Amino acid sequence: MEIRGLRYFVEVVQQNNFSRAADKLCVTQPAISRSIQKLEQELEYTLLIRETDGVKMTDEGEILFNHARQILEQFDRMNDALKNRSDPLSGVLKVGLPPVIASTYFADIIMEFSQKFPQVELQIIELSSNHMMDAMLRGDVETAAIMSPFDEQQFNLYRFATDRLMLLVNDKHPLASKNIVKFAEILNEPFIFFQDSYRINELVTSACGIHGKKPMIAGRSGHLDLVMAMVRAGVGVTLLPESMWQKNHIDGLSIIPVTEPVLAYELALSTLKGAHPSRRANAWIALALKMLNVKS
Repeated sequence: MEIRGLRYFVEVVQQNNFSRAADKLCVTQPAISRSIQKLEQELEYTLLIRETDGVKMTDEGEILFNHARQILEQFDRMNDALKNRSDPLSGVLKVGLPPVIASTYFADIIMEFSQKFPQVELQIIELSSNHMMDAMLRGDVETAAIMSPFDEQQFNLYRFATDRLMLLVNDKHPLASKNIVKFAEILNEPFIFFQDSYRINELVTSACGIHGKKPMIAGRSGHLDLVMAMVRAGVGVTLLPESMWQKNHIDGLSIIPVTEPVLAYELALSTLKGAHPSRRANAWIALALKMLNVKS
């Protein structure tokens, strides 16, 4: 199976037409037809059905199309890296960072990377750890920071910190004066959650499940400042990473360690196993690991 054949096949599907695909690729239509026929012979499946208004993929063709796009994206990144190894770093680097840890750990890294590699357009993609996995598999994000647990069968992980959740309450709340709070003491409190896909929510929900209860959710937001504003207004309580609180202390709020259980988790940089990272991604990972004091 040749890369060229996959590229022809994907283009025909995207253009919904053999002739338009040939024009786009600057080849003859018979060449594309022969290439796809060869693919079908190799795979022993019919991939495309010609119709009056275009082409239709068979079930097998749809499977090939989804995988072929990923293969072509990885091939193009690899080819780009091979051709440009001696040139200054340039182009676009898409880095995934969960909003709840981005500013805490990566603000200085982003600044340093931009200063060292000014020709690289650094795009920060803010997604929860749950959504980050799919984004990396699709090729929408090349490297990311994630919260554990994460699929170590498909991803390389470089752990750089252990964090834990702390209880955040209005300073007039009855628990505000306590030095330590057992999780059982907040089971009946209204919670301010982050958005549905955030891993923090799962930790809180699991801890409630230990006691046979579901959390009572009084509000949600994907923005830290709004979460804290709701807590300060007395709408509810929340659990917040200890590292995040250290950089976002606000008057009117109290933060308290939680025990029984301690809601701890690991943070890691991740890359897709078997992928060919661009020079840009390798430079980002090397710098981040250095600034986070992690040995690769």
